[in-house]
Amino acid sequence: MLRELHIENFALIDNMTVDFSDGLNILTGETGAGKSIVIDAINVLLGDRAGTDLVRSGAERAILQAVFEVDDSPIVSELAEIGIEPEDGLIIIYREVAVEGRNIARINGRTCPVNVLRQAGELLVDLHGQHEHQSLLHEEAHIGFLDAAGDETLLKLKDEMADLVRQRNVLLTEIRDLATGERDRQRAIDLLNYQIEEISRANLQPNEDEILMAEKMRLANAEKLHSAASEVYDILYEGNDGHSAMDMLGAAISSLSGVIRFDPALQPALDNLESAMVQVQDVCHEVGDYCESVQFDPDKLQEIDDRLVMINNLRRKYGSSVEEILAFYDEKVNELEKITHHEERVSDAQKRLVKLELKVVDAAVALSDKRFEISYKLAKDIEAELAELGMPHAKFVINISHDLNEDGIEINGGKVAVKRNGIDKVAFMISANIGEVPRPLAKIASGGEISRIMLALKSVAHRGTGVPTLIFDEVDSGIGGRTAEVVGMKLMKAARAVQIICVTHLAQIALYGDRHFSIEKKVVNERTVSTMRAMNEEERVHELARLQAGGRISDAVIIHIRDAMRDIAEQKATV
Repeated sequence: MLRELHIENFALIDNMTVDFSDGLNILTGETGAGKSIVIDAINVLLGDRAGTDLVRSGAERAILQAVFEVDDSPIVSELAEIGIEPEDGLIIIYREVAVEGRNIARINGRTCPVNVLRQAGELLVDLHGQHEHQSLLHEEAHIGFLDAAGDETLLKLKDEMADLVRQRNVLLTEIRDLATGERDRQRAIDLLNYQIEEISRANLQPNEDEILMAEKMRLANAEKLHSAASEVYDILYEGNDGHSAMDMLGAAISSLSGVIRFDPALQPALDNLESAMVQVQDVCHEVGDYCESVQFDPDKLQEIDDRLVMINNLRRKYGSSVEEILAFYDEKVNELEKITHHEERVSDAQKRLVKLELKVVDAAVALSDKRFEISYKLAKDIEAELAELGMPHAKFVINISHDLNEDGIEINGGKVAVKRNGIDKVAFMISANIGEVPRPLAKIASGGEISRIMLALKSVAHRGTGVPTLIFDEVDSGIGGRTAEVVGMKLMKAARAVQIICVTHLAQIALYGDRHFSIEKKVVNERTVSTMRAMNEEERVHELARLQAGGRISDAVIIHIRDAMRDIAEQKATV
């Protein structure tokens, strides 16, 4: 719901911040005081056109900001669908209108296009009056109002329908993916066979390219390796004139062995020499064997080069390493398996679709029947409410129809469009006067009538459409007396479920408010400004008396207002 509204340099408003409460918020003031300016500001915040003529004279820009509390609200998931996530349970909408024509819109500090602002606004606020931000004028919203009057059975049917349609959409996507052209399918099979055959023929082994590169390096440098190994062998084992490492180690061991009996402290040195002797012998054997094994083999080197060229060609096509090529091979084998069994999969999917659509038809018909059942009672209840709201001759009709669509489901020999909320298309129609044919709301209903229809809907449909804030700007248009009292009472009851902001000229309606704001126009520093503030109880008494008496306030009027306020307070305690 709308918690805070800030308006700066907008029309006659200089700088104003207002905190709204739960329940019924009443806005009153003299004609021309600026009530419509506040509503205009909210409309601009919700995505309406922002003309530069709205910027206060002498200012460079107008700044508007609204703070909405949406914690635990059912609209949170719908906001997420348009990319908006609450922060600490709040949605902060900001809009800046510059004289130069550059407008800025932000939601929770992030810049957004106006169309996103408008989508968010439609989820957060429903405004009824002389402006266009009215869901009742959009037929696609009517099904939500009808369903709001339903019971738990309807909710269960809707959930079942949504789940079945979701399954159907998944299955249709699968079938569309399978229904590629036969030529394309055969072309894909040929390509897969070629790729699989080429990789399979290569008979690649894991890490083969690394092993081959190491082997190539050894063969390419065979002469250097043989020469170095031979030199090491000579130094360690053969030497010249008994000066090999083995000979010198043997002489050293012999010398120490001859004197070790005189000083045992030389034993560790002797042990180390003997150990070194063994290690050198092992190295001699290893180097000798290596000299015999290493040899330059140009045929083997060419064979390795050819193998590496082949692997590099495969790497250019299928992956940057042998491991990636082998993974690509496995992937294509799986793809070929799927395509090869294409006809069987298409047939299986078609059979599953037939079974599923039988369930969809049953669920859609059951849901549609339930809506027809609810619609008749709802229409009669709304007519009764409208009679109490000053429209005694109103004829309210709820038209439920179905759209034909070749991609829909077959019902009674025709293809009917199906959505997550069923097959029904709901349209509210009204005839306000005797003898008139009911017509769509958008074509004939006035602002005041739309407000009263919405009020009637809210009075008989308790769950509503999920929009947390309703604004009524012309709900008292053309009414008075007892009808105005009824309107006030119905606003009070509706405000127990949603936040309502109501602009009114009638004391009979304003009396039912939970919080009352006064909008005044005055001159400050030789400039006209509109202000808005919440009134205390005594101020509210005098404002209600002004509305009641038309400016001629007497003690009798004050007493009457106090008595009425007391009576309504008792009514509220019982709601």
